[in-house]
Amino acid sequence: MRRHTELNWWSSTTPEDKMFRGVKNEDGASAVEFAIVMMLFVTLLFGIVEFGLIIKDYLTLSQAAREGVRSASLGSPTSVVTSRVQNDAPTLTTTSLTITLYKRTVGTTPGAWTALGNTTDGKSNNAASGDEVRVSVTYPHQLITGNLLTCFGSGNTHLNMTGDMIMRRE
Repeated sequence: MRRHTELNWWSSTTPEDKMFRGVKNEDGASAVEFAIVMMLFVTLLFGIVEFGLIIKDYLTLSQAAREGVRSASLGSPTSVVTSRVQNDAPTLTTTSLTITLYKRTVGTTPGAWTALGNTTDGKSNNAASGDEVRVSVTYPHQLITGNLLTCFGSGNTHLNMTGDMIMRRE
């Protein structure tokens, strides 16, 4: 019997070589696996970045509302409270902020929230000492992923977030 010196897949006679005769080239399979893993990895990466930006904007809104309500609890006019909120949200688009100021009288049963205004001389707000003042700040956070991560295509490319703080007027 003649021995082959070349180990070609078509001329090999060993049992191990015969086993791999029908196996095709698997270079394409690894490319497909890589594409699937990369899609999952990139989606996870975008989700982590998006979540971090949402948390950053939420903390900024909460801090801005806290500073605004602190200013309102000290009796500042509504224009000062509004500018204080805008100045304490430097990383947000201030033209997109919706700032709402409220007051309510606190008694045995708290009253309804009404709009906070200024006194007739304009030097302070019209909440009486002991009333609760509330600052609500709403911001439409623009998603960097568009509608990729919003329930996989709900159509919204922004997320409305609200920071709401309440303090007693001094």
